[in-house]
Amino acid sequence: MTCLVTGATGFIGRALLPKLAERDEVVALGRRAPDGTDCVRWVRQDLTQPLDESALPKGVDAIIHLAQSERYREFPDGAVDMTEVNVASTVRLLDYCHRSGGTSFVLASTGAIYGAEKRPVSEDDAPSPGDFYAASKLAAEQVAAPYRSLLRVQIVRPFFVYGPGQQANRFIPGLLSRVRAGQPVRLAGNDGIRLNPIYVDDAVELLRGALELEGSETLNMAGPRVHSIREIAEMIGAEVGANPTFDVTEPANDLVASVERLTQKLGSPTVTMPEGLERTVAAAR
Repeated sequence: MTCLVTGATGFIGRALLPKLAERDEVVALGRRAPDGTDCVRWVRQDLTQPLDESALPKGVDAIIHLAQSERYREFPDGAVDMTEVNVASTVRLLDYCHRSGGTSFVLASTGAIYGAEKRPVSEDDAPSPGDFYAASKLAAEQVAAPYRSLLRVQIVRPFFVYGPGQQANRFIPGLLSRVRAGQPVRLAGNDGIRLNPIYVDDAVELLRGALELEGSETLNMAGPRVHSIREIAEMIGAEVGANPTFDVTEPANDLVASVERLTQKLGSPTVTMPEGLERTVAAAR
């Protein structure tokens, strides 16, 4: 099988490529070549621009579209870039996949399309994106939906993916940095909001499994257990030998994903938060 992957130099993409290459021919699409990956073919492509199909395979079996705009926090200055990468490139890739004989398309959306809730959010809940980035990801889902008459289109909504080698400005690395530095961790309410992050190896296996699904699905991609931010900070403290301190503010709603449908379709994630944090900290030593 020939599988094209965008976002190959991103956190999830770097972990996914070698696993995919164990069984498939992999073409990685991006502005920069992925580091240390000799098992894939790299094609230079700026996703704000039309696809250079002369450099792409004449035929593909599947596409995993992980790419997102690098300017996802820059509104309004990054709005055009977000629209091109998150929405327009999704249409271009879906069109290319269909015309080149592909049968499967996996789109990485985001759990941010939901609003914070007191209960776990499910795939059937009405979206409530809180910023332009989340709105652009929801728009990508919406333009992908009609292609389900032509392709098996799987939409996955990741929640707080974490693991070794993640950028410092992400959620779990940010907590890790604060605990190590003795800086207070801000909590909304006594224990902070609750969430269920997913370890990157679990995310990779679920993406691989999504390629094999019959029909089309929309799936939350989150971890097997729910933890408060206080609990996560204390787990980190146990790993790094530090006692976290906290700054308690007004309570807020949670960001917990229901994984019932995910478990039914692809199986449950297996890496627990203590195990994932242990691996993450050990890799940084």
